[in-house]
Amino acid sequence: MRAILTTIDRRVRRRGPRSRGQSLVEFALILPVFLLFFGAVLDLGRVAAAQVTVTNVAREAAFQARLTPTDFDNTQGCPAGGESNVIICRALLEAKNSPVTVAPADVSLTCNPACTSGLGNMVTVTVVGHFKLITPILSAFFGGNQDLQFTASSTHQVDTLPTTAAAAVPTPTPTPTPSASASATPTPTPTSPSCVLPSAGFTHTATPSSLSAPVSVTVTDTSTSTSCGITSWYWLIKKGGSNWFFSSDQSPSVPSFATPGTYRITLTVTNAAGSNTTGAIEIKVVP
Repeated sequence: MRAILTTIDRRVRRRGPRSRGQSLVEFALILPVFLLFFGAVLDLGRVAAAQVTVTNVAREAAFQARLTPTDFDNTQGCPAGGESNVIICRALLEAKNSPVTVAPADVSLTCNPACTSGLGNMVTVTVVGHFKLITPILSAFFGGNQDLQFTASSTHQVDTLPTTAAAAVPTPTPTPTPSASASATPTPTPTSPSCVLPSAGFTHTATPSSLSAPVSVTVTDTSTSTSCGITSWYWLIKKGGSNWFFSSDQSPSVPSFATPGTYRITLTVTNAAGSNTTGAIEIKVVP
């Protein structure tokens, strides 16, 4: 009996190493298939991210183009400091650290009918992004190509400067003519108070609080006009000595301050009596 148990124990011990070896062989066979499948799933997510990135690049570049439609040269990159060629700078900054490659030559700009301030003048920015697949599985859905291109366009109205309302011209009061006969004294008609200049003002918030580029800025109009309504708003942001952003909206969407420097914000409001401008608020953006 003892001899039989010893024989069975030896057979069981022999089967253990053979079973582990078989598992390793099966794992080695299925591992490449698993990695290929994982790469295909990863590529699918990267393709979706690439399409969103190209759309965002076109939108950001067009947003800048509506402010400075003539500051564009797709034969040059973004200069140090981003003081010029700001449309290209905005596009390259949005594409940075993404799975898509965008070169200055991949950005094109057209205006219809003109790249000047005026109602009806539209600017369109078109961006071509380059993307490379990791695995060949998804390339079957793109004609066998692993190097893909995604194109997106965005159109905006070129910003138009507001016109200042003309000051109200007083109507001369006629001189009364004396009459020989006595007449009843007319009852005075109450008049509304005359329109006076508005009081311009606004508040702002900047994120992050460290003011490290890029900085997102939100402005809120707090202007008042006690005797007549405000007819127009004019926001102006200067960087250095140049106009960097302007808008005639009461609550404008201010583009992010992408490069270091000192940005000065002012607001001019107008009513029937004239215009009033705030003092400049400075925001110093650091690297």
